[in-house]
Amino acid sequence: DKGAWRMTEIMELLKSQLSKMNVDGSWIFGVVSGGLTIVIPQWIYTQGWSINHTILIGILIGVIVFEWIVGGRLATKSTSRNKTSDVAIDSLIRDIIIIGICAMGLGLDQLFSTGSVIYTIITAAFIYHNFYSLMANIAVLGWEKHFPMWLLNWLDNEIAAKKEKYFPVKNKEGK
Repeated sequence: DKGAWRMTEIMELLKSQLSKMNVDGSWIFGVVSGGLTIVIPQWIYTQGWSINHTILIGILIGVIVFEWIVGGRLATKSTSRNKTSDVAIDSLIRDIIIIGICAMGLGLDQLFSTGSVIYTIITAAFIYHNFYSLMANIAVLGWEKHFPMWLLNWLDNEIAAKKEKYFPVKNKEGK
């Protein structure tokens, strides 16, 4: 069944995304930024949706859109031939699931009466992870002269991974 195979592929893509978030420290960033709610605004402790929730999810959506734009540009310059519409569709599905996970975080906050702490941790982690990827894409494109890349020393591993993904180096046998 092609539909079941497709769903398995999407779940693998999502697992890969969550695994990468472990490697790049996104979860730590999310927990720390969520943990800072002790000294951060009172809205995080209140139940229900507010303008602040809208701003936070808006930042995430903005970073995802910028990542799509820059990633699309990188894909057009790529020497790799993995430029199928399936890759874009899977990425879109992944990003919709990310927004859904943030929404579930707010639902968990309502269920456990934790204000917006869970939502903030999850959303901040996804913002960080996608921003990290966006900045690495910018560096791989060679646009670092337009951005303060010296502030982002933590990008080395992600830049190497993206260079290998978009501009793979052939081994001695030419494979």
